[in-house]
Amino acid sequence: MNNSIRLHPQHIPFHPKSKVVTTQIQYNMSQGLLQYFHQQLELGLDPKWMMTLHYQHPHEHGRPIRETANPLGHKDRYGFKTYRNIWIEAITDKYWHKRRNDLDLITKDAGQVKNVILKRLYGIKRLNRQDKQDFPHLLFFHEKGKVKLLYHTHILLPEVSAGPNTAEDILDVFEEYIRPSRKCLSRWKRVDVSPITSEAGAMSYLNKETLWPDYAFDPVNSHPIIPPEDLSNGKPHNRKENRC
Repeated sequence: MNNSIRLHPQHIPFHPKSKVVTTQIQYNMSQGLLQYFHQQLELGLDPKWMMTLHYQHPHEHGRPIRETANPLGHKDRYGFKTYRNIWIEAITDKYWHKRRNDLDLITKDAGQVKNVILKRLYGIKRLNRQDKQDFPHLLFFHEKGKVKLLYHTHILLPEVSAGPNTAEDILDVFEEYIRPSRKCLSRWKRVDVSPITSEAGAMSYLNKETLWPDYAFDPVNSHPIIPPEDLSNGKPHNRKENRC
């Protein structure tokens, strides 16, 4: 049995933390998406910030309580205090666990967050009229991280031309306007906003969990650049001409 993998003619190296590719179909999907992201950069995608956010989880609705005080904590007993009736929490706990592990529901929650980001950071008032205004090119990615239990979301944001222009400014807007308006967001996990120093490196990092049939890229909420009709002609493209 031949387990060799045929590489793409313009193979792009995977991120060191990428999942191990063992089949041709896994390689084709992972490399195909990476090629697509690099094409986006060639077309003019210019991400300036990476935002990472977490979603509300039932663990945030209670806290552990130490019920004994044995020396050095040996064989201590712990209880759990909830902010609501324990039986109500038991029911909602199953609901939240399912919701936080369902990619379709995560995509739906991310869409609500995206709409507020478009309004607050980029001044987009009519979200249903992309033909009437230039939408910023945002890319969304959903990952489960090391423990593989709950999804979190990475968002690539372009420069905010009119408004906050530092990570601290964007965080202030998020904490003051965006977080209070979206109950799906975590109450206690902070949002992280980091400047992107390497566009290609960011794309490689965000593609690291792509392994067929799973992939991190969210095509529903993302606003990529649509390639022009003459892309197949091999003509060079000016990145600045395609910027939003």
